[in-house]
Amino acid sequence: MIKTTGSPTKIYRFLEMIPATISWSVLLLPMLFAFYSPTSVAFFMAAFVFLWFFRTIEYIFFLLFAYFKFKKTQKKDFAKKLQLWDLASPELPSHYAKIRKYLEEKNDIIHTSTIRHIILIATCGEDITVLRDTIDSVKNSDFDRKKVIIVLATEERMQPESSEIAKILEQEYADTFSAFYSFAHPANIPGEVKGKGGNITFAGKKICTILEEKGEDISKYLITTLDADNRLDPEYLNVLTFHFAASIDRQKSSYQPIPLFFNNIWDVPLFNRMIAISGGFWHMVESARPHRLHNFSSHAQPLLALKEMDFWATHTIVEDGHQYWRSYFHFNGDYFVEPLFVPIYQDAVLHTSWKTTMVAQYKQIRRWAWGASDIPFVIDAWWKKRKELPFIETFIHFLRLMEAHIFWATGAIVITLATPIPGILNPSFAANGYDDGVSQMLAFFFSITSIGILISILLSLFTLPKPTTPITFLQKKWSPLWRYFGIIFQWFLVPIMTIGFGSIPALDAQTRLFLGKYLGFNVTKKIRTDNNNNK
Repeated sequence: MIKTTGSPTKIYRFLEMIPATISWSVLLLPMLFAFYSPTSVAFFMAAFVFLWFFRTIEYIFFLLFAYFKFKKTQKKDFAKKLQLWDLASPELPSHYAKIRKYLEEKNDIIHTSTIRHIILIATCGEDITVLRDTIDSVKNSDFDRKKVIIVLATEERMQPESSEIAKILEQEYADTFSAFYSFAHPANIPGEVKGKGGNITFAGKKICTILEEKGEDISKYLITTLDADNRLDPEYLNVLTFHFAASIDRQKSSYQPIPLFFNNIWDVPLFNRMIAISGGFWHMVESARPHRLHNFSSHAQPLLALKEMDFWATHTIVEDGHQYWRSYFHFNGDYFVEPLFVPIYQDAVLHTSWKTTMVAQYKQIRRWAWGASDIPFVIDAWWKKRKELPFIETFIHFLRLMEAHIFWATGAIVITLATPIPGILNPSFAANGYDDGVSQMLAFFFSITSIGILISILLSLFTLPKPTTPITFLQKKWSPLWRYFGIIFQWFLVPIMTIGFGSIPALDAQTRLFLGKYLGFNVTKKIRTDNNNNK
């Protein structure tokens, strides 16, 4: 397996410099060339704007597709589909009937009643009420709770509070599930960074050992990793069970629900609400493009596969997205992330004040953007396993990874400054009409983008939970429905959001990677208010 701990080699350090080098080149070189070759700058700007336009059209199409797929999935009775699968019923949809026949020929049919689930909840100092909400969401699932094991993954450095909370919860839910375990992840394990990866890996190994000592068939177990604030949709376990049974190669797949940051959506400031909704919509879009879907936050993977690949990465703060690449290389490219189109509800960022909430939001997005550290990892791992991997497929995956992080860091800035900056630096750029051409393209493309914003507004109104608490404005209490006007207004903040909470934290992360100033894991505090009625 690829070495991922210890000090990086000089070659690896060079590879770590690639994302920032490309991103800053995209931002700075057009300014430099504006003095010497305004024509080339005009062509570059036009190409970049066209790429941005293409991505917008793609976003609109897949968002609509994902939304209707999401609503369709919510209407299905997956408990009944499990029965149809087990009985090989002729009522089974034709697509799954073909899959079942294929699995029968391979002698790989699995009865859904034999599938078991481990819900692994990572916690680092969260309040017991937050954890209760998460465990209660599992308890209230439309699924046999005696086929579910709860594992609470705590941190030794948070003792004794975490062990006391674990004991209380174990007593409260002792008879609710098949079993309830808690494991305290030791502090300062050599080669590990402080983060979720080491925590859930320690707990995953522990529960795997316990099950094997009991003689359990771990090939029929799935682990879903949850953050402390996550809440399962009631149908999640049914949907996951069905897709696991109906997977052509289930051990080489992981299963990705849609993260929706709706738990406290009406309690957070307007700006954070906008970021939370946009984030949820983006993950819906990604689910509609399974060929480029990666693991994010909470997802499920077979326990047997996890054991074979030594569970999750313990050297990075972005163990979720990194898990895709670890799995891809472990299975020599024969790996797939299957979208579930069922939500797992999470908290939007909320802190004790507006200022600290903004800071926490920035740090969270910067941590997500640290996924750029996968770029050197993929280059290194690809080279070492180049003989075992499909070249074209791996190359396409790598290009998508590069494009996503480079555009994340540069897209909003280039689009915003595409017209004024070259003209300011070199008046001949404007005199020759180059800025007019770019401006006309932008004007046309922005008119198309407005359609995407309108669709996003409408889907926001249809998707969000109904507000139940009034708002106070001008010393008067207004109906909770007035909050929807904020939903409409917040989309005018898109330009600020995409730069201040998109490009800048991504550039921050990539620049830190370039300089070797590695990010540590920053736990996003889970603040709950009395108005949190979106359970």
